[in-house]
Amino acid sequence: MTALVEAAESKKVRRPRATLWGLRIVLLLHAALVVAQPILAGYFLSGEVDAMAIHGPIGSTVWMVAMTQFAVAVLYWRPGGGRAWPALVTLVLFFAEFVQLTFGYLQNFAVHVPLGTAIVTTVVLMSVWSFRASARRGRHPEVAR
Repeated sequence: MTALVEAAESKKVRRPRATLWGLRIVLLLHAALVVAQPILAGYFLSGEVDAMAIHGPIGSTVWMVAMTQFAVAVLYWRPGGGRAWPALVTLVLFFAEFVQLTFGYLQNFAVHVPLGTAIVTTVVLMSVWSFRASARRGRHPEVAR
């Protein structure tokens, strides 16, 4: 009988719960910050010079939010039993946002604008995904070890 219980327990799939909620919270903060950026840039371009006083500091901190998101995504993945791809995508986002910050301060808008569009799209899609059922599904039992 104990062999059956052990076999059933070994087949259990770990499902992320607390780590998923942590990832959702950080993703929503991240999404709010990156969605504010093009809005503030639009206000600046329409003549509201003070908008850049908010756009710059948000840009300086958004990549640090990505660093926090990476730590939470790793927790979601390894001990939480979630998927690995959010951690990998967040790592790419971290470097992309640092490049974005650099090109923004250099006023190289040929890189800054399309890269910003890619960042906003990625973070918003990750945020939406985090509330879908697929984010709650655990990994395969062999992978969860």
